[in-house]
Amino acid sequence: MVTRPKLLAVTLVFLSLLHAAVVQAGPVGPVPVPKKPVEVSPTVAGSPSQVTLPLSEYQQLMSRPAVTVVETLRLEGSFEARNLAVTLTGRTTGSGPTVEVLATFAGTRLWGCEGDAILSRGGSDKYELTPLQPRFSLRCQVALMGGDRLQLSTSPQVLWIDSQVRDGELIRDEEEGGKQRLTIVHVTKDQAEKALPVSAIGRYHITLSPEGVGFAYTLLVRNPNRSHQRFSVSPRNGERVQRLDAAISCEQQAGEYACNVPPGEHTLTLHGSLPSTAFRPPVQASVHYLLLDSHPLLRPAVETVAQRISVSETGLTPQYRGAQGFLVEDRQVLSWRVVRLEALRTQSYAVTSASTTFFLGSDGQVLGETALELDNQGAAELQVPLRGEPTYASLQGEPMLLTKNETGALLLPLSQGPQAVQLQHRQSFQRTLGLGIATLWLPELAAPAASAHIQLRYDRDWLPVFEELSPDVRFPAVSLGELIVLLALIMVAERLLLALGLTRALRTTIALLLGAAAASMGLFLALLLLTEMLVAGLYVLPWLFGQKRIFWLILGGLCLGGVWALLVGVLVLGDRSAMPSAQDGPSVSYSRKAALGKESSDSELDRATTPKPPAYQGLPPRETIPLGATRSHLQRERLSSEGRAVQVVMLWRPVVQLIGTAFFALAMLLLALRSGLLRMGVQSRWRRVLEAKAASESPSA
Repeated sequence: MVTRPKLLAVTLVFLSLLHAAVVQAGPVGPVPVPKKPVEVSPTVAGSPSQVTLPLSEYQQLMSRPAVTVVETLRLEGSFEARNLAVTLTGRTTGSGPTVEVLATFAGTRLWGCEGDAILSRGGSDKYELTPLQPRFSLRCQVALMGGDRLQLSTSPQVLWIDSQVRDGELIRDEEEGGKQRLTIVHVTKDQAEKALPVSAIGRYHITLSPEGVGFAYTLLVRNPNRSHQRFSVSPRNGERVQRLDAAISCEQQAGEYACNVPPGEHTLTLHGSLPSTAFRPPVQASVHYLLLDSHPLLRPAVETVAQRISVSETGLTPQYRGAQGFLVEDRQVLSWRVVRLEALRTQSYAVTSASTTFFLGSDGQVLGETALELDNQGAAELQVPLRGEPTYASLQGEPMLLTKNETGALLLPLSQGPQAVQLQHRQSFQRTLGLGIATLWLPELAAPAASAHIQLRYDRDWLPVFEELSPDVRFPAVSLGELIVLLALIMVAERLLLALGLTRALRTTIALLLGAAAASMGLFLALLLLTEMLVAGLYVLPWLFGQKRIFWLILGGLCLGGVWALLVGVLVLGDRSAMPSAQDGPSVSYSRKAALGKESSDSELDRATTPKPPAYQGLPPRETIPLGATRSHLQRERLSSEGRAVQVVMLWRPVVQLIGTAFFALAMLLLALRSGLLRMGVQSRWRRVLEAKAASESPSA
């Protein structure tokens, strides 16, 4: 049974626990929010502080940005009365953040501030503003530590600066980031009355061109005073000013430009056009420099007397060559007369080298390739009249579309600087009864080639016998060395036939026939050489057997015979048209990039891996010029290719070999008719050899 005292104790414990729980949980209903931030300390250690706001007030606080702006910074008072003051007027929204507004210099201090904001020190010379109302106005006194000028620097939050200081002049300087640096200079009445004039240095650049006359006036203005001064620029030559570049304020008034010049040095630049042919300085300056610049087609003739100076002394950079510099006085007028020059007709590109290769095929077609190295200084295109049919063209190694102008000349666009051009073309020649006659026309260029190289390549079926590039004439079928060797073989053959007892007419005819056959085929040449060596041995051996040390004489004779045979083989049997080396190809197949600028292997690898730009479809392919079995070279300096051609006469090799075979057969026939006489001569010479050998082996010898 529960007694009344126990029930009362239980009730008191329950009420105390309930009170502790309510105090820990905090108030249940909405709590009014004060205007100023209130810090709520936690009731229990470790629990966060909480503030409850109505939803409407919370949304209003979140929707407004926190911005503070000083709309106007006004300076008031006087230096003499020492009552300078600064007034800051602005607005704030949101939570009213604190912002930096200005900074002072030279020990200047702000004090005695009154208004709807608080001005505090944010650093050694910086001041921060904390607004107390949405619209605020704050007035502070300014204390100068000495001197007669006030210097301030405002932050980007200050929109406008106004000065109402009675005896001070405001000077503004823009800084980076939207900051402004202002200086108010104390100006007394005596200083205003004793202001020094503004000095200037004028530099005038007048450019004469076929389109008109342009000018650029550069004025270096210096204000030695502590206040702004007026400076006027009065164009007196009818100038049409198109642009005025200046860091100071200038206004156009009654045909002149009035500028308010702050203290210090400043630069004014005027650009425009000049319709007259005379010049007078637009300002009064300590010195005037004039640079008269002219286009190469125009030449100014100065009609007045003026002091000439060098171009470098003017301090201006000329646009063209041949500019003239003058030193002009304040009231001096310099006039000139423009003389238009006549441009002479010249080539705008030069041909450094030209290399042309012709391959004459057995089908009567000539495949030509021309490689050009040009130095272009202004030509937009290259016109190449061709007598043949163009089949390929490339510029700097890139294939080009084949186009022609109204006259039918090949037309290629050019760039400025060194250019490598490659052309391929076709033409035909006449063939009649084993005889080929070709007229090989060169591509016609307007400028002569400083170095021209022409290479003729013949198919194995053609034997060139005549080549002409006026005034040079060549006979490539037989060289001088071959002709000497052939004449020596003919003379040896005639002497041997004389020793065998043949008559003069017969032995001369046979020797000439054998020489002609040897010139047509290498086989006949080898037979003739071997036969002459054998027959000559019949005459030499008796003399050798009669000499002492016969072994060394025979060995020396064999060596001489070997040298003779080698010489004949090199000059006649050897192929005169040895396979061309890589250097004998076209002199500019765009492998001569070394002449246009050497590149490293790394750059070549990068260029190989870089994807090529898309090319036009339908570009012609480049054909490979065959090496040919026979070739010849023509070299010429300063070759003009207009109307120039190489004349070539060729023989069909099968026909030449057939004629040589006929000559050899006729010589053999003549020898066969005198075979008895030849047999007797050979037998008598052989008996002498045996007798000489027996005599050399006898004991008495």
